[in-house]
Amino acid sequence: MSVLSIYQSRYGDSKGAITVESHGRLEILGNHTDHNHGLCVVSGASMGIKGMFKANNSDQVRLFSKGYREIVINIGDLEKKDVEKGKSAALVRGILKKCEEKGYKIGGFNGAIESDIFPGAGVSSSACYESLIVGVISYLFNDGKVTSLDMAKIGQYAEREYFGKPCGLLDQIGTSFGGIAYIDFKDVEHPIIKTLSFPFDEIAIVLINTGGSHSKLTPLYSEITDDMRLVSRFFGKEYLREVNEKDFYRLKEHLGLEDRAKLRAEHFFEENMRVFFLVKAIENKDLEAFLSIIRLTEKSSENKLKNAMVPGVYESSPKQAVDFANSIVNHGASRIMGGGFAGSIISYVDKKEVNEFIEKMKERYGKDSVKEVTIPEGGPRIV
Repeated sequence: MSVLSIYQSRYGDSKGAITVESHGRLEILGNHTDHNHGLCVVSGASMGIKGMFKANNSDQVRLFSKGYREIVINIGDLEKKDVEKGKSAALVRGILKKCEEKGYKIGGFNGAIESDIFPGAGVSSSACYESLIVGVISYLFNDGKVTSLDMAKIGQYAEREYFGKPCGLLDQIGTSFGGIAYIDFKDVEHPIIKTLSFPFDEIAIVLINTGGSHSKLTPLYSEITDDMRLVSRFFGKEYLREVNEKDFYRLKEHLGLEDRAKLRAEHFFEENMRVFFLVKAIENKDLEAFLSIIRLTEKSSENKLKNAMVPGVYESSPKQAVDFANSIVNHGASRIMGGGFAGSIISYVDKKEVNEFIEKMKERYGKDSVKEVTIPEGGPRIV
């Protein structure tokens, strides 16, 4: 069912409506570094959310997606609602609030939405949704002038303050900027963002949804942040990026902390260095170096960050999927996506092998859980 038919069946006349699409994101490298002001490489992904939208000349935002209850937000009442925590309505309300605070115009509109993104599985369905709604506000009321960085910050605000999920800015930059972006989060209010192009035409990018959801794993993600903060505060700093790496390794045996916290700090420092070398590999079109770094970060996720699976649960875990992917491909590399513990993996596979690879992954995870994707340019756009 198209967004046009969904819109017309719900709201009637679609004359003057616009169709906007937003894409998901791929975490190329930089697993759990952004919340400690680290380095990351992120990109857009050619799966996402599309909707039809029209200003309704009222004080209400109304959003409908097939199979879900309609969201209705009064733009005169944008204070946080505890009852909406963890729900899409919280994201919409928070986005409207932050847009208004930043001086952007807001107004009532109707919208019908459909999605082909993996829900709750590491491709940032929430950030994709946030960028879509900010994009709609930009196009309907602000002549498309909401900047990509403002779009990312507005989405992050809504997710953290209204939805109630701690997050950095990585996902939102991926969905609002598009393309490939190297990000330095040393100053999170003014991150350094450098755009890159994916140069490896001989490699296909495949996403595999392992069947697990992120929706109930917030405590596990919070533990990663908490562990890294234990280390940074030992050195009198708020974030690991502010800690001298040499001091950490010199004193790590004397920190008086659990091994898990120290291992996660090691992952942070090493991942930042891997990001540096990955950017060089992309710029130099060095495929073997690129794949080698992807393999290294996967091992670090398993052995140091310890987010390759929910503790004790190997079946249907990202680790199991990576192990299986590695067993059936001769030239490529795989790693977990996003927060980890459950959800998706990303595989880089030689195009000579990709068709057979996809078929074998579909046999194990289902035909709707394996998708070859590309990296789109730009953020939310009118189509």
